[in-house]
Order: sequence, then C-alpha cells, then structure tokens
Amino acid sequence: MSQANWMLEETIDRGREIAQARAQLMEFAAQQGVSPVNDLADLKGSPAPDDSGNDDVDELLRLLRQWREEDLPEGE
Repeated sequence: MSQANWMLEETIDRGREIAQARAQLMEFAAQQGVSPVNDLADLKGSPAPDDSGNDDVDELLRLLRQWREEDLPEGE
C-alpha cells in the first residue's frame, strides 16, 4: 500500500469516527431535550448583581486563604 493510499484510508476512517461521534452526541442531546449551541453569545450569562468587573486579585487570594484556614481543623 502506498503512503498516499494509507493516508487516504486513515482520513476516511477518521471522518467516519467523527461522524459517528457527532451522531451519538446529537442522540444524547435529543434524549436530554437540548440542542446544540450555534452562537457563542447564547452562552453568555448576565453578571451577578454585585459584580463590578473590577475584581482585585489580591483580595481574591486573601479570601481563598481565609476560607482554607476556616476549613482546617484545630492544630493544623
């Protein structure tokens, strides 16, 4: 088998696998009553009421340390 024929067969096999995977995903989606997203804007949610968009990284890290310390048992 020539290199070109081998590559063509691999491409065809891969195309078949992708088509089968796509069909399975569509079947699962139909079973769950959902449809594919065609526009990424559909996934955009609205910000939380207190979300100013100006998150302070240092404040986030401080809160994470605080929460972790609260979860640790005494003496650790």
